[in-house]
Amino acid sequence: MRKILSALLAAVMITAIFSSFTEKTPKSKNLHTLYFKDKSKSKEAVATFFNSKSGKTENVEMTKTGEDEDTTTFSCEGNTSLYNMAYVTYDGIKGNSFAFNKCVSGWYNCDMGFMPYTEGEKISFKYKCKDVKFKFNSYDKTVHIWTPDDYNASSKKKYSTIYLLDGQSVDFSEPPIGHTIAETECTAAQVKSMMKTTGEKAIIAAVETDGDYNSHDYTRDDELIPNLGKMAHEEGVSKKLGNKFADFMAKTVAPYIEKHYNVYSDARHISVEGTSLGALEAFIIAMDHPEKFGTAGIMSPSFWTYNDKTWRSYIGKKDYKNNTPFLYIYSGGKNNDTGKETKEMYKRLKEMNYPKEKLVFHYNEKGTHDVPNWRSVFAEFLEAMVFQKVEAI
Repeated sequence: MRKILSALLAAVMITAIFSSFTEKTPKSKNLHTLYFKDKSKSKEAVATFFNSKSGKTENVEMTKTGEDEDTTTFSCEGNTSLYNMAYVTYDGIKGNSFAFNKCVSGWYNCDMGFMPYTEGEKISFKYKCKDVKFKFNSYDKTVHIWTPDDYNASSKKKYSTIYLLDGQSVDFSEPPIGHTIAETECTAAQVKSMMKTTGEKAIIAAVETDGDYNSHDYTRDDELIPNLGKMAHEEGVSKKLGNKFADFMAKTVAPYIEKHYNVYSDARHISVEGTSLGALEAFIIAMDHPEKFGTAGIMSPSFWTYNDKTWRSYIGKKDYKNNTPFLYIYSGGKNNDTGKETKEMYKRLKEMNYPKEKLVFHYNEKGTHDVPNWRSVFAEFLEAMVFQKVEAI
Protein backbone atom coordinates (compact mmCIF):
# COMPACT_ATOMS: atom_id res chain seq x y z
CA MET A 1 0.00 0.00 0.00
CA ARG A 2 2.84 2.35 0.93
CA LYS A 3 4.47 1.74 -2.47
CA ILE A 4 1.19 2.46 -4.24
CA LEU A 5 0.72 5.72 -2.30
CA SER A 6 4.31 6.73 -3.05
CA ALA A 7 3.78 6.05 -6.74
CA LEU A 8 0.55 8.05 -6.77
CA LEU A 9 2.23 10.95 -4.95
CA ALA A 10 5.10 10.91 -7.43
CA ALA A 11 2.67 10.93 -10.33
CA VAL A 12 0.81 13.90 -8.85
CA MET A 13 4.07 15.80 -8.33
CA ILE A 14 5.20 15.10 -11.91
CA THR A 15 1.83 16.22 -13.26
CA ALA A 16 1.99 19.41 -11.16
CA ILE A 17 5.51 20.17 -12.34
CA PHE A 18 4.57 19.52 -15.97
CA SER A 19 1.43 21.67 -15.63
CA SER A 20 3.46 24.46 -14.04
CA PHE A 21 5.98 24.32 -16.88
CA THR A 22 3.21 24.36 -19.46
CA GLU A 23 1.57 27.40 -17.88
CA LYS A 24 4.84 29.33 -17.80
CA THR A 25 5.85 28.67 -21.38
CA PRO A 26 5.66 32.01 -23.25
CA LYS A 27 4.64 30.53 -26.59
CA SER A 28 0.88 30.98 -26.12
CA LYS A 29 1.34 34.58 -25.04
CA ASN A 30 2.99 35.40 -28.36
CA LEU A 31 0.27 33.90 -30.53
CA HIS A 32 -2.24 36.28 -32.06
CA THR A 33 -5.21 35.57 -34.32
CA LEU A 34 -5.24 37.13 -37.76
CA TYR A 35 -8.55 37.43 -39.64
CA PHE A 36 -8.90 37.76 -43.40
CA LYS A 37 -12.24 38.69 -44.94
CA ASP A 38 -12.51 38.17 -48.69
CA LYS A 39 -15.19 39.63 -50.95
CA SER A 40 -14.10 37.39 -53.82
CA LYS A 41 -15.18 34.45 -51.63
CA SER A 42 -12.03 32.44 -52.23
CA LYS A 43 -12.06 28.74 -51.35
CA GLU A 44 -8.73 28.67 -49.56
CA ALA A 45 -6.24 31.08 -48.02
CA VAL A 46 -2.68 30.84 -46.72
CA ALA A 47 -1.12 33.47 -44.47
CA THR A 48 2.59 34.12 -44.89
CA PHE A 49 4.10 35.69 -41.78
CA PHE A 50 7.50 37.28 -42.14
CA ASN A 51 10.04 39.37 -40.30
CA SER A 52 10.94 42.53 -42.22
CA LYS A 53 14.37 42.68 -40.58
CA SER A 54 15.58 39.05 -40.57
CA GLY A 55 13.63 37.79 -43.58
CA LYS A 56 12.34 34.76 -41.63
CA THR A 57 8.99 33.49 -43.02
CA GLU A 58 6.32 30.94 -42.12
CA ASN A 59 3.29 29.80 -44.12
CA VAL A 60 0.13 28.94 -42.20
CA GLU A 61 -3.00 27.53 -43.80
CA MET A 62 -6.00 29.59 -42.74
CA THR A 63 -9.25 28.06 -41.54
CA LYS A 64 -12.59 29.18 -42.91
CA THR A 65 -14.41 30.65 -39.92
CA GLY A 66 -17.42 32.33 -41.52
CA GLU A 67 -19.31 32.93 -44.74
CA ASP A 68 -22.23 35.10 -45.82
CA GLU A 69 -23.71 36.27 -49.12
CA ASP A 70 -20.89 38.72 -49.75
CA THR A 71 -17.73 37.47 -48.05
CA THR A 72 -15.76 34.54 -46.73
CA THR A 73 -13.75 34.89 -43.53
CA PHE A 74 -10.59 32.97 -42.69
CA SER A 75 -8.38 33.00 -39.60
CA CYS A 76 -5.16 31.56 -38.22
CA GLU A 77 -2.63 32.25 -35.50
CA GLY A 78 0.83 33.74 -35.89
CA ASN A 79 3.69 34.43 -33.51
CA THR A 80 4.08 38.18 -32.88
CA SER A 81 7.50 37.73 -31.28
CA LEU A 82 8.85 36.28 -34.53
CA TYR A 83 6.96 38.15 -37.25
CA ASN A 84 5.91 41.78 -37.70
CA MET A 85 4.38 41.53 -41.20
CA ALA A 86 2.13 39.22 -43.17
CA TYR A 87 0.32 38.75 -46.46
CA VAL A 88 -2.42 36.38 -47.56
CA THR A 89 -2.48 34.24 -50.70
CA TYR A 90 -6.07 33.42 -51.60
CA ASP A 91 -6.90 30.98 -54.42
CA GLY A 92 -3.33 31.46 -55.66
CA ILE A 93 -3.49 35.29 -55.65
CA LYS A 94 -0.90 37.04 -53.48
CA GLY A 95 -2.33 39.99 -51.56
CA ASN A 96 -0.65 43.14 -50.21
CA SER A 97 1.61 42.99 -47.16
CA PHE A 98 0.46 44.51 -43.87
CA ALA A 99 1.59 44.84 -40.27
CA PHE A 100 0.93 41.88 -38.00
CA ASN A 101 0.89 42.43 -34.24
CA LYS A 102 -1.38 42.53 -31.21
CA CYS A 103 -2.95 45.80 -32.40
CA VAL A 104 -4.32 44.21 -35.58
CA SER A 105 -7.64 42.38 -35.86
CA GLY A 106 -7.97 41.72 -39.57
CA TRP A 107 -7.79 42.84 -43.18
CA TYR A 108 -10.61 42.98 -45.69
CA ASN A 109 -10.05 42.25 -49.36
CA CYS A 110 -12.78 44.40 -50.92
CA ASP A 111 -13.43 46.61 -53.95
CA MET A 112 -11.15 49.29 -52.48
CA GLY A 113 -8.22 46.92 -51.98
CA PHE A 114 -6.86 45.63 -48.67
CA MET A 115 -8.49 47.58 -45.84
CA PRO A 116 -8.18 47.17 -42.05
CA TYR A 117 -11.23 46.07 -40.11
CA THR A 118 -12.25 44.76 -36.69
CA GLU A 119 -13.51 41.20 -36.66
CA GLY A 120 -16.97 40.86 -35.16
CA GLU A 121 -18.00 44.46 -35.82
CA LYS A 122 -19.85 46.11 -38.68
CA ILE A 123 -17.44 47.27 -41.36
CA SER A 124 -17.46 50.98 -42.17
CA PHE A 125 -14.73 53.36 -43.25
CA LYS A 126 -16.60 56.60 -42.58
CA TYR A 127 -16.34 58.07 -39.11
CA LYS A 128 -17.93 61.15 -37.61
CA CYS A 129 -15.71 63.71 -35.97
CA LYS A 130 -15.97 67.12 -34.35
CA ASP A 131 -14.16 69.99 -36.05
CA VAL A 132 -12.48 72.66 -33.92
CA LYS A 133 -10.70 75.73 -35.29
CA PHE A 134 -7.64 77.35 -33.77
CA LYS A 135 -5.58 80.37 -34.75
CA PHE A 136 -2.09 79.62 -35.91
CA ASN A 137 0.15 82.32 -37.34
CA SER A 138 -2.97 84.58 -37.67
CA TYR A 139 -5.01 82.13 -39.79
CA ASP A 140 -7.46 79.31 -39.04
CA LYS A 141 -6.25 75.79 -38.40
CA THR A 142 -8.83 72.98 -38.30
CA VAL A 143 -8.50 69.91 -36.08
CA HIS A 144 -10.77 66.89 -36.67
CA ILE A 145 -11.43 65.14 -33.35
CA TRP A 146 -12.60 61.52 -33.46
CA THR A 147 -13.83 59.60 -30.44
CA PRO A 148 -14.88 55.91 -30.43
CA ASP A 149 -18.58 55.05 -30.35
CA ASP A 150 -18.39 54.00 -26.71
CA TYR A 151 -16.40 57.04 -25.61
CA ASN A 152 -17.10 57.76 -21.93
CA ALA A 153 -16.36 61.31 -20.82
CA SER A 154 -16.57 60.39 -17.13
CA SER A 155 -14.86 56.99 -17.01
CA LYS A 156 -12.06 56.53 -14.50
CA LYS A 157 -9.81 55.07 -17.19
CA LYS A 158 -8.74 57.89 -19.44
CA TYR A 159 -7.98 57.80 -23.16
CA SER A 160 -4.68 58.22 -24.96
CA THR A 161 -4.48 60.90 -27.64
CA ILE A 162 -3.10 60.29 -31.12
CA TYR A 163 -2.29 63.47 -33.05
CA LEU A 164 -2.18 63.03 -36.82
CA LEU A 165 -0.65 65.59 -39.14
CA ASP A 166 -2.05 66.24 -42.64
CA GLY A 167 -5.51 66.01 -41.13
CA GLN A 168 -6.94 67.23 -44.43
CA SER A 169 -6.23 63.78 -45.88
CA VAL A 170 -7.52 61.70 -42.98
CA ASP A 171 -10.94 63.32 -42.60
CA PHE A 172 -13.13 60.60 -41.12
CA SER A 173 -16.47 61.66 -42.59
CA GLU A 174 -15.45 61.95 -46.24
CA PRO A 175 -12.19 61.37 -48.12
CA PRO A 176 -10.29 64.38 -49.48
CA ILE A 177 -11.59 65.98 -52.64
CA GLY A 178 -10.42 64.00 -55.66
CA HIS A 179 -9.60 60.92 -53.59
CA THR A 180 -11.30 57.76 -52.36
CA ILE A 181 -11.37 56.20 -48.89
CA ALA A 182 -8.88 53.64 -50.20
CA GLU A 183 -6.40 56.50 -50.56
CA THR A 184 -6.49 57.35 -46.85
CA GLU A 185 -4.67 55.62 -44.00
CA CYS A 186 -7.94 54.44 -42.40
CA THR A 187 -6.50 55.40 -39.04
CA ALA A 188 -9.77 55.33 -37.10
CA ALA A 189 -10.48 51.79 -38.32
CA GLN A 190 -7.07 50.68 -37.10
CA VAL A 191 -7.39 52.44 -33.75
CA LYS A 192 -10.74 50.67 -33.27
CA SER A 193 -9.01 47.37 -33.93
CA MET A 194 -6.21 48.27 -31.51
CA MET A 195 -8.72 49.08 -28.77
CA LYS A 196 -10.51 45.75 -29.15
CA THR A 197 -7.39 43.60 -29.26
CA THR A 198 -5.39 45.38 -26.52
CA GLY A 199 -8.01 47.05 -24.30
CA GLU A 200 -6.20 50.38 -24.62
CA LYS A 201 -8.50 53.30 -25.46
CA ALA A 202 -7.66 56.33 -27.57
CA ILE A 203 -9.05 59.33 -29.40
CA ILE A 204 -7.64 60.95 -32.54
CA ALA A 205 -6.96 64.61 -33.22
CA ALA A 206 -6.17 65.04 -36.93
CA VAL A 207 -4.62 68.45 -37.56
CA GLU A 208 -4.83 70.06 -40.99
CA THR A 209 -1.37 71.10 -42.15
CA ASP A 210 -2.02 72.40 -45.63
CA GLY A 211 -1.32 76.08 -45.04
CA ASP A 212 -3.76 78.97 -45.22
CA TYR A 213 -6.70 78.04 -47.46
CA ASN A 214 -7.92 81.63 -47.73
CA SER A 215 -4.94 83.81 -48.58
CA HIS A 216 -2.59 81.01 -49.73
CA ASP A 217 0.23 83.05 -48.20
CA TYR A 218 1.30 79.99 -46.24
CA THR A 219 1.65 76.46 -47.58
CA ARG A 220 2.24 72.95 -46.31
CA ASP A 221 5.97 73.41 -46.87
CA ASP A 222 5.89 76.50 -44.66
CA GLU A 223 4.19 74.71 -41.77
CA LEU A 224 6.07 71.42 -41.83
CA ILE A 225 9.70 72.44 -42.38
CA PRO A 226 11.56 73.63 -39.26
CA ASN A 227 14.07 76.46 -39.18
CA LEU A 228 17.37 74.70 -38.53
CA GLY A 229 19.49 76.88 -40.78
CA LYS A 230 20.25 76.69 -44.47
CA MET A 231 18.37 73.87 -46.18
CA ALA A 232 20.26 71.16 -48.02
CA HIS A 233 17.97 71.59 -51.03
CA GLU A 234 16.57 74.93 -52.05
CA GLU A 235 14.27 73.73 -54.82
CA GLY A 236 11.24 74.93 -52.89
CA VAL A 237 10.62 78.04 -50.85
CA SER A 238 9.67 77.61 -47.21
CA LYS A 239 9.05 80.11 -44.44
CA LYS A 240 10.22 77.38 -42.02
CA LEU A 241 7.46 77.56 -39.42
CA GLY A 242 7.97 73.97 -38.24
CA ASN A 243 9.30 74.87 -34.79
CA LYS A 244 6.52 77.42 -34.33
CA PHE A 245 4.01 74.77 -35.36
CA ALA A 246 5.50 72.34 -32.82
CA ASP A 247 4.92 74.97 -30.11
CA PHE A 248 1.35 75.41 -31.36
CA MET A 249 0.72 71.68 -31.01
CA ALA A 250 2.18 71.51 -27.50
CA LYS A 251 0.86 74.77 -26.09
CA THR A 252 -2.47 75.31 -27.88
CA VAL A 253 -3.94 72.12 -29.34
CA ALA A 254 -2.89 69.62 -26.66
CA PRO A 255 -4.11 71.77 -23.72
CA TYR A 256 -7.49 72.18 -25.44
CA ILE A 257 -7.86 68.43 -25.91
CA GLU A 258 -6.87 67.78 -22.30
CA LYS A 259 -9.40 70.32 -21.04
CA HIS A 260 -12.36 69.14 -23.12
CA TYR A 261 -11.81 65.37 -23.34
CA ASN A 262 -11.26 62.55 -20.87
CA VAL A 263 -7.62 62.00 -21.81
CA TYR A 264 -4.29 61.55 -20.11
CA SER A 265 -1.97 64.56 -19.98
CA ASP A 266 1.34 62.69 -19.62
CA ALA A 267 3.68 62.07 -22.53
CA ARG A 268 3.43 58.29 -22.17
CA HIS A 269 -0.17 58.47 -23.43
CA ILE A 270 0.27 61.11 -26.12
CA SER A 271 1.65 60.44 -29.59
CA VAL A 272 2.05 62.22 -32.91
CA GLU A 273 2.23 60.69 -36.40
CA GLY A 274 2.86 62.03 -39.86
CA THR A 275 3.94 61.05 -43.35
CA SER A 276 6.51 62.63 -45.68
CA LEU A 277 6.85 66.30 -44.63
CA GLY A 278 4.34 65.47 -41.91
CA ALA A 279 6.76 62.82 -40.65
CA LEU A 280 9.54 65.39 -40.57
CA GLU A 281 7.31 67.63 -38.46
CA ALA A 282 6.24 64.74 -36.19
CA PHE A 283 9.95 64.19 -35.49
CA ILE A 284 10.42 67.89 -34.68
CA ILE A 285 7.32 68.02 -32.47
CA ALA A 286 8.47 65.03 -30.39
CA MET A 287 12.08 66.22 -30.19
CA ASP A 288 11.12 69.81 -29.31
CA HIS A 289 8.45 68.78 -26.80
CA PRO A 290 9.32 65.37 -25.33
CA GLU A 291 7.58 66.39 -22.12
CA LYS A 292 4.28 66.31 -24.01
CA PHE A 293 4.67 63.81 -26.89
CA GLY A 294 6.00 60.43 -25.80
CA THR A 295 5.78 58.56 -29.12
CA ALA A 296 6.32 59.69 -32.70
CA GLY A 297 5.27 57.78 -35.83
CA ILE A 298 7.64 58.91 -38.58
CA MET A 299 6.57 57.52 -41.97
CA SER A 300 8.82 58.16 -44.99
CA PRO A 301 10.20 61.37 -43.43
CA SER A 302 11.61 64.25 -45.46
CA PHE A 303 14.99 64.26 -43.71
CA TRP A 304 16.51 65.42 -47.00
CA THR A 305 15.66 69.00 -45.97
CA TYR A 306 18.93 69.44 -44.03
CA ASN A 307 22.45 68.04 -44.26
CA ASP A 308 24.27 65.83 -41.77
CA LYS A 309 26.05 68.70 -40.00
CA THR A 310 22.82 70.59 -39.39
CA TRP A 311 21.00 67.51 -38.13
CA ARG A 312 23.83 66.60 -35.78
CA SER A 313 23.81 70.12 -34.39
CA TYR A 314 20.06 69.95 -33.77
CA ILE A 315 20.10 66.46 -32.22
CA GLY A 316 23.19 67.20 -30.17
CA LYS A 317 21.36 69.91 -28.23
CA LYS A 318 18.73 67.45 -26.96
CA ASP A 319 18.78 65.85 -23.51
CA TYR A 320 18.14 62.11 -23.68
CA LYS A 321 18.15 61.64 -19.89
CA ASN A 322 14.60 62.84 -19.34
CA ASN A 323 11.40 62.61 -21.39
CA THR A 324 12.94 60.75 -24.30
CA PRO A 325 10.29 60.09 -26.98
CA PHE A 326 9.94 56.65 -28.54
CA LEU A 327 10.65 57.02 -32.27
CA TYR A 328 8.98 54.58 -34.66
CA ILE A 329 10.52 55.23 -38.09
CA TYR A 330 9.42 53.65 -41.35
CA SER A 331 10.56 54.17 -44.92
CA GLY A 332 10.65 52.39 -48.26
CA GLY A 333 13.53 51.71 -50.63
CA LYS A 334 12.03 52.62 -53.99
CA ASN A 335 13.31 55.70 -55.81
CA ASN A 336 10.40 57.94 -54.86
CA ASP A 337 10.60 57.16 -51.15
CA THR A 338 13.07 58.54 -48.61
CA GLY A 339 14.84 55.35 -47.59
CA LYS A 340 18.36 56.69 -48.20
CA GLU A 341 17.94 59.77 -45.99
CA THR A 342 15.99 57.83 -43.38
CA LYS A 343 18.72 55.20 -43.12
CA GLU A 344 21.21 58.03 -42.61
CA MET A 345 19.09 59.52 -39.81
CA TYR A 346 18.71 56.15 -38.08
CA LYS A 347 22.48 55.64 -38.22
CA ARG A 348 23.01 59.22 -37.01
CA LEU A 349 20.72 58.77 -34.02
CA LYS A 350 22.48 55.56 -33.00
CA GLU A 351 25.91 57.16 -33.37
CA MET A 352 24.75 60.04 -31.19
CA ASN A 353 23.66 57.58 -28.49
CA TYR A 354 19.93 57.93 -28.82
CA PRO A 355 18.59 55.29 -26.38
CA LYS A 356 18.28 52.05 -28.36
CA GLU A 357 15.20 50.99 -26.39
CA LYS A 358 13.47 54.13 -27.68
CA LEU A 359 14.27 53.66 -31.36
CA VAL A 360 12.81 51.33 -34.01
CA PHE A 361 13.39 51.47 -37.75
CA HIS A 362 11.35 49.46 -40.24
CA TYR A 363 12.90 49.55 -43.69
CA ASN A 364 10.91 48.14 -46.61
CA GLU A 365 13.10 47.66 -49.66
CA LYS A 366 10.02 47.50 -51.93
CA GLY A 367 8.15 50.33 -50.22
CA THR A 368 7.06 53.41 -52.16
CA HIS A 369 6.08 56.92 -51.10
CA ASP A 370 2.32 56.49 -50.92
CA VAL A 371 -0.68 56.01 -48.66
CA PRO A 372 -1.17 52.24 -49.15
CA ASN A 373 2.31 51.60 -47.74
CA TRP A 374 1.75 53.93 -44.78
CA ARG A 375 -1.67 52.41 -44.12
CA SER A 376 -0.15 48.93 -44.13
CA VAL A 377 2.25 49.73 -41.25
CA PHE A 378 0.12 52.17 -39.23
CA ALA A 379 -0.74 49.34 -36.81
CA GLU A 380 2.99 48.94 -36.16
CA PHE A 381 3.11 52.57 -35.02
CA LEU A 382 0.16 51.75 -32.74
CA GLU A 383 2.15 48.84 -31.32
CA ALA A 384 5.02 51.22 -30.56
CA MET A 385 2.58 53.63 -28.92
CA VAL A 386 0.87 51.02 -26.72
CA PHE A 387 3.82 48.80 -25.79
CA GLN A 388 6.81 51.13 -26.37
CA LYS A 389 8.38 48.50 -28.58
CA VAL A 390 7.84 46.59 -31.79
CA GLU A 391 8.06 43.05 -30.52
CA ALA A 392 9.48 41.26 -33.54
CA ILE A 393 12.08 43.84 -34.60
